[in-house]
Amino acid sequence: MSEEKLTVEQFGSVNQKNSKWFVGIIVGSFIFAFASIPLYRIVCKQFDPGGSSYFNGVTQSYEPTAPVDESRQVRIRFTTNVERQLPWRFKHGQEFATVNPGAKTNASFQVTNTSDRRVTGKAVYDINPPQAGAYFKKVECFCFREQELAPGETMDLPLVFWFESDLPEDIKDITIAYTFFNMENSFERDAQERASR
Repeated sequence: MSEEKLTVEQFGSVNQKNSKWFVGIIVGSFIFAFASIPLYRIVCKQFDPGGSSYFNGVTQSYEPTAPVDESRQVRIRFTTNVERQLPWRFKHGQEFATVNPGAKTNASFQVTNTSDRRVTGKAVYDINPPQAGAYFKKVECFCFREQELAPGETMDLPLVFWFESDLPEDIKDITIAYTFFNMENSFERDAQERASR
């Protein structure tokens, strides 16, 4: 009888230990889920030389660290993309621009909502070669905010930027690639698509 009681006590102890581990894993998962976004932003801000984070290069006004380098020019190529789930048409005003490092440059883009409903999108950018991202500065960019478009609406999107004068001289061509992503909740989007069938 005492052996049976001991086995039950041991079994209870094992269950209690397993329960503590299970609760710890659940709590840890929630903490990680909530901390992952701020951690991602910190990592991008510190270690993302390519500028794919919108935190890089944001300034309040045009304040180059050195005078414009009139002795050289850099060719900038703009590319535009749209996430498959976003019913928008997105294009650049010009595919190429030639700039002097340190000179403020204006570029324009245009986006059109091709759907019959209001849609919100957010643009992110990437720069190639990645080392050029550390020299990319933006005063105004449509990537700073979400953009909401009514059905059929077209919006002009400005970009005011410069590359610092100390941009390495071996960088002669830079690609700035913008991609718009659908900011609607995926559950809402799926429900709307099912309702429209």
